[in-house]
Amino acid sequence: MKTFHSTLSRRDFMKALGLAGAGIGAVSAAAPVFHDVDELTASSGGVQKLPWWVKEREFKDP
Repeated sequence: MKTFHSTLSRRDFMKALGLAGAGIGAVSAAAPVFHDVDELTASSGGVQKLPWWVKEREFKDP
């Protein structure tokens, strides 16, 4: 029973922190930015493309 857990050096910790920060920065730069609901509804990405066998029904409509 030498060690109960693996040790993580400061260098490895800072490296992982930097890679995580770079990944989050890249994702936020690539994501579309909507300033209000009008822009969100006007975008074509909001249209849900369903397969032909899926039928849209009203809520609680048997």
